[in-house]
Amino acid sequence: MFLRDLYASARRRWYFVLAGLLITAGMSFWVFRVAPVTYEATANVALIPPPTAVISGDNPFLYMGGLDQAMGVLTVKLNSDSVRGPIEEAYPGAEYSTERDATTSGPIVRVKVAGDSSETTLEALNRVLDAMPVTMTSLQDELSLPQASRISLLTLGVDKDTTLVGEARTRSLLVVAALGLAGTLLLTGLADKRLIKRRGRKHSGAATSPADDFPVEETGLSRRNRADRMPLPSGSYAGTTPSAEPLPEPYVPVADLRR
Repeated sequence: MFLRDLYASARRRWYFVLAGLLITAGMSFWVFRVAPVTYEATANVALIPPPTAVISGDNPFLYMGGLDQAMGVLTVKLNSDSVRGPIEEAYPGAEYSTERDATTSGPIVRVKVAGDSSETTLEALNRVLDAMPVTMTSLQDELSLPQASRISLLTLGVDKDTTLVGEARTRSLLVVAALGLAGTLLLTGLADKRLIKRRGRKHSGAATSPADDFPVEETGLSRRNRADRMPLPSGSYAGTTPSAEPLPEPYVPVADLRR
């Protein structure tokens, strides 16, 4: 019933609906221009075991199973403020994260960079890739490891173009559009009811009796009532019964009585 009334109000006040739709479209366009978007780029870097851990002539990729601990230490160091701070200060609006690649079981680090522009995102990603071997070398220098026992890094893939991520903008557009449509319909229904009530009051005021426009003075009415008033017999009042009065005797002359 409510939807039917709302539909009828929208048909009667279509100009209100049109105005609301235009306002909603303008707000949606403004949100589309203002809402922030994010550009993302990723890279994958694998840890390669040292030569001393590989039997001469074997494939180094077959000995990558014991590098999970080294990968965990590297990711923690890359996410620390000592490494993250200079990179994010050099590229404001960009931030990165390093974690293990969940799509594989090998010691592969996934680097993900998000920024407010495509150029900044790609530059920040290259800066992180350059910092990874430096960080790995510093970690092994602190342990004073020989060159033959050091772990190396191998870049497997780097994004050449960024990916536009507009989830925040899409959510903002959906919220604004939903609120605009709902507000348009509700305000149209309220305005329609108010206009109908106002029109009903105008019609009821115009339909009053014309006798009310020319009232008769009270003094004239009272005088006219007194003039037209007629006395009623006492027997006509409620609660009384007419009394039986004796009939007059017939008139008989005196001479006839003597006879």
